[in-house]
Amino acid sequence: MQISEIYTQLGLVQGVNRGCYRRGQWVGDGPMDTSVNPHNNEVIGQCATATLAQYQECVAAMEEERERWVLTPAPIRGEIVRQIGDALRQKKEALGALVTLEMGKIRSEGLGEV
Repeated sequence: MQISEIYTQLGLVQGVNRGCYRRGQWVGDGPMDTSVNPHNNEVIGQCATATLAQYQECVAAMEEERERWVLTPAPIRGEIVRQIGDALRQKKEALGALVTLEMGKIRSEGLGEV
């Protein structure tokens, strides 16, 4: 699988992606993190990490959401977790391919990491 196909399937851009998800949006104005393929030293992608203030805002948002999550009935929480698992399984090939590239693993190991 080509890197452009992996990016497309995962909804990433070939360029700089933001590295912190906060209140429904991706943010990141901190230092750049570059992912390099250990096999050939080619850049796979870049991620703008969050600043300390953005991480603190993210933690505050998670603490606020925790209250709503705790009050959500267990069967509904279970359904949400099941849907997250389904979403990961739908993207397993692309996620495994990305792990393979980033970690220099064989394909089956990359899939196993997912």
